[in-house]
Parts: sequence; structure tokens; C-alpha cells
Amino acid sequence: MTSPIALTQGDFLARLAARGTGRDRAIDIARGIALVAILNTHFSLMARDIGSLGGVRVPFLSDVQFPDFADFFVFLSGYVYGLVYGGRIVRDGLASVIRQTIRRMGQIMRAMITATAIAVALSWILISDSGALRRLDVWQFQANGRLALYDLLSFTSAPLFINILCLYVLLLIAAPFLVWGFRRHLAATFGVSIVVWLLVQAGPLAITSTWAGMHSFNPFAWQLLFAMGIFLGMQRGFDTILATLSRRATLGLALACLGFFVVRMVMKLSPEAYAALTPLSGKAELAAVRIANFICLAPVFVLFVGWLERALPFLAGWLARLGALSLEMFAAGVVLSLVMAAGFLALGGGVAAYLAVLSAGLAAYLFGVKLMELLS
Repeated sequence: MTSPIALTQGDFLARLAARGTGRDRAIDIARGIALVAILNTHFSLMARDIGSLGGVRVPFLSDVQFPDFADFFVFLSGYVYGLVYGGRIVRDGLASVIRQTIRRMGQIMRAMITATAIAVALSWILISDSGALRRLDVWQFQANGRLALYDLLSFTSAPLFINILCLYVLLLIAAPFLVWGFRRHLAATFGVSIVVWLLVQAGPLAITSTWAGMHSFNPFAWQLLFAMGIFLGMQRGFDTILATLSRRATLGLALACLGFFVVRMVMKLSPEAYAALTPLSGKAELAAVRIANFICLAPVFVLFVGWLERALPFLAGWLARLGALSLEMFAAGVVLSLVMAAGFLALGGGVAAYLAVLSAGLAAYLFGVKLMELLS
């Protein structure tokens, strides 16, 4: 039976040479799901900070598993990079890939600046409560716009949950060399990535600075997840997982995820367990329990994407269109979450307002992709 993932250098290069060149619809659907989940998370956290929900909110993935959809966003970004540049580096060379990567970094920076500028301008128009503006992390633009802009451009501040884009820019610095390394020596490249991750877990690279959102995403740790995405994308791994993952393996992975769910619930119920396991499951350092949970969860998520495409083709189609414009739609989500927060405040800031605004916002996000397609 064919293994879903190539683990030897020869098998990896063979799959890289034989892979298809068409667009991967499944990856677009997966990115669409991640974007919708991230919008829900961002708005829900805003609503918690400025309203009176009393702890009521739509559940997050991280309520039942250790990873959240930020993990998938980073992993899928790496996957798409590997999918695009895995073959292009042979045709165009490393220098060309580096130039194109720098161009992509510029696109991300422009998206960050544009989305933040529009969201801040709307916040001044829609929200008059200075306390709410502070809790939404946009007051600094009104207090000292020049300093706030400098902080944004220098990654000193990452308002409105754009810290994951700061992380993406930093990860792209290493991306061309990961593609180059995987083609030449798979084990050595992964070895370097794992050693860097271990240095975070051991302490030397356990950075707690707020620069570039490192307090939430230490790039020296999250590069391992990005590298895993590149490695899988280069061999078009979604296709082989959907085609060859056995029922026994699927059941084993599902049971492992169930085990992580049990541990997650124990942590919620027991302060002692929470204190003992938090260092092993932290987000910023992508700790061991979190990444182990992700490795078990990712193939299950891939199979879910395949099921969704078959069972609900209309919804899957919209999600694929959303995912195909992931950077543009993430930036649009930054603006939309701020507008949703303003609507939430205008409706009273309670549970009913939260549910109404969340439903309307998610619907607008899905159907707004048509407008974004026209603008892109």
C-alpha cells in the first residue's frame, strides 16, 4: 500500500517530479474554513473585551483540542508555498524564488497597512467610546498616529490580530531555503528545523518580546509547522492523504484526537493538571503537546475537507473561492471584525447582539468574496 506521505529522499523526489500542476481545490477549501474560523475567533475575542457576554461565545477549536485555526493558517500557508515553489525552484533557480518571495512579503506588508488604515478610520467614525477603542487596540492611532504607524511598520505593534501576518513575513525569510533544502537532503533540513524548535523548548530561543507578536507566535518555534506545510505541499500531500489513508490509520488518528480532547477537558476541570500541562502545550512556543495534537488532527481535517467537498459542494465552492484569495480575505476580515465590533456595541453588547452580529458577519464574509474577486 502506498504511504500517504513520502518519508525518504528518493520517494519524496519521485512524488515531487510526478505531482500534478493544477490548482489544489482541497487546499483552497481548507484555507476558507480556517479564514471563517479565524474571523469568528477575532470577533468573539473583541466582543468579550468590549461587551457583557458573561463568558458566552461560539466554541473555538482550541476549546476541544490544543491547536486552533492559527496553526492551520500557518501550516496551509507553508503548504501553498511548497506547492507553488517546489517545482519552480528547479525551473527558475533559487535566486528567482527568493525575488518572488520578497515580492510576496511586500504584498503582505501592503495588506497589513491597508487593512489597518481602513479599520482604524472606521473605528474613529463608528466608535466614540475611548475605552472600547483602547480594548480594541486602536486608540494609539488616535492618540499619536505617527508613532502608531511607525510601530506598525517596524512590527513593534500588531493591532487587530494582524500578528499572524507579521509571523508570516518572518517565516518567508526562511521559506526559499527550506524548499532548496528539502530537494537536496530531506532529513538534514528537517533536522535543522527540529533543532531550532528544540532550542525554543529548552530556553535559549524562548523569546517573550512583543515585537512582531512573538508573545503569541515565536517564529523560531512556528517555523517547524511552516516547514511541515512546505514539505507536504511540495509532494501535494493532500491528494495522497485523501486517496491512500487507510481506515485503520484514520481510526487511530481520530482516537488520538479524542485522547487530546480528554486531556484538554481534564485541564479545564483541574487547576493542578492545568498548571502541570500548560508548559507542555503553550501556543507561543508551539510546545510538544500542541504540535503532537496538530500532527494527529491535520490528516483528520484533510479527510473532513474531502467529505465536505462531496457532501456540500455549494458551501465547499464558496469556501474554495474564499481560500483562493486568502491574503485579501484575511485583510478584509480584519476590517470586517472591527465593523462587527461596532455593530455589537450599537446593539447593546449582550449575548443576543453577539449572535446576531456574528451570524450577519460570517454571511457577509462568505458572500463578500464575490466583491473581492472583482477587486483583485
